[in-house]
Amino acid sequence: MKKLLAVILSAGLMFAALGCETNKTRVAEGAGIGGALGALAGGIIGHQGGHGVEGALIGAAAGAATGAVVGSQINKPGTANQLAASQQTVSPNQMTTQQIVDLSKQKVNDAVIIDKIKLTNSKFVLTPADVDNLKSQGVSAAVISAMQGA
Repeated sequence: MKKLLAVILSAGLMFAALGCETNKTRVAEGAGIGGALGALAGGIIGHQGGHGVEGALIGAAAGAATGAVVGSQINKPGTANQLAASQQTVSPNQMTTQQIVDLSKQKVNDAVIIDKIKLTNSKFVLTPADVDNLKSQGVSAAVISAMQGA
């Protein structure tokens, strides 16, 4: 009976740990691992005094609580990278460098291009080579400056 209870308790904790894939931290994993280790340690310690099941249950509860606290402080791999990638996604309203070049080649007034850059909240990261390329394609210094956020 005692072994069956320990197996059921361990299986329940493992399913709880595996069931939370969408969680951004390791709370469930920490609770599961802590609960399993706590149950094992509590069962061993409780067995010495003749109360193995009670020791396992108390150890599982204490271990799960401690594991959850520790797990809440650990981010899952990829979570930070996914967040950074989603923040770097270009808005569909933002202008591209090619659109700026096209407008310049069409002889659109610089003020109009600059206003469009500001209105669309377009952001550009230009290397010195990009700046040289823009200049060679007829983009004015004022528009390049606006692209650089100056």
